[in-house]
Amino acid sequence: MDTSWWVALGVVVLLAMIAALVDGRGRLGPRRRDALPEVPPAPGEVWLARLPGGTERPFLVLTVRADGGARVARLAPEPPGSPEVQVLPPEGGGPLYPAPEGLADIGAARLVRRTGEVAPEVWDEVRHLAE
Repeated sequence: MDTSWWVALGVVVLLAMIAALVDGRGRLGPRRRDALPEVPPAPGEVWLARLPGGTERPFLVLTVRADGGARVARLAPEPPGSPEVQVLPPEGGGPLYPAPEGLADIGAARLVRRTGEVAPEVWDEVRHLAE
């Protein structure tokens, strides 16, 4: 009686178990630093976003997509023109002003941390930038 096929079956089962173990460890391992933020962004919030080159800049979240990405407006320390809408006051990390030419769609993995929220009356003035 030839039993060599039992050895082959044992090797296949062993390889399957190793593959399942490696796959499970990869899925359950430590979170990467560039993973999604703990708290999802919401319209009207100011977030620091990591840009290519490692720099971080403040952005105003205008809309949020279903995949967690966001439409954002870059915030600048100088007013871009009129009307001047100051998003963050100096005591809140500002003064920061939205730059309408700085609109972008970014992935949620680039959003590093929430730094603030705009006042409701300011949000009413800048929400049109999302359109």
